[in-house]
Amino acid sequence: MIIGIGHDLSEIERMAKVLKGSAGKRFLERVLSAGERDLAAEYSGERLHQFTAGRFAAKEAVVKAFGCGIGKVIGFTDISILRGSCGKPECFLSAGAWERLGLEQDAMRIHVTITHERKLASAFAVVERIRE
Repeated sequence: MIIGIGHDLSEIERMAKVLKGSAGKRFLERVLSAGERDLAAEYSGERLHQFTAGRFAAKEAVVKAFGCGIGKVIGFTDISILRGSCGKPECFLSAGAWERLGLEQDAMRIHVTITHERKLASAFAVVERIRE
């Protein structure tokens, strides 16, 4: 059963300005989980901007799918979007986020897709209950 869906767009150039600024490193630490920061370290320049914009959009899409927004229930670093064995994005929430949501992690699945074009990163998320 589908619990919720979410979609978000992020401007790649806007992300580039943030990352090139004096607070760029702090922004990455505030928005990306440790595993995502490890992935981000593989990129530089435009590819890093695309990666970060995509992850930002995906996290916004995930919280929209849960209907809670970023902040009180789920923070940016509570969401980790890593690569599966074939490169597909796989979304994980922290134990604390599941607890605050009042949902059982093993009963839920989060589907995420991320795409980029020249100026925008787009992400779509679906939260599915796979068992009661």
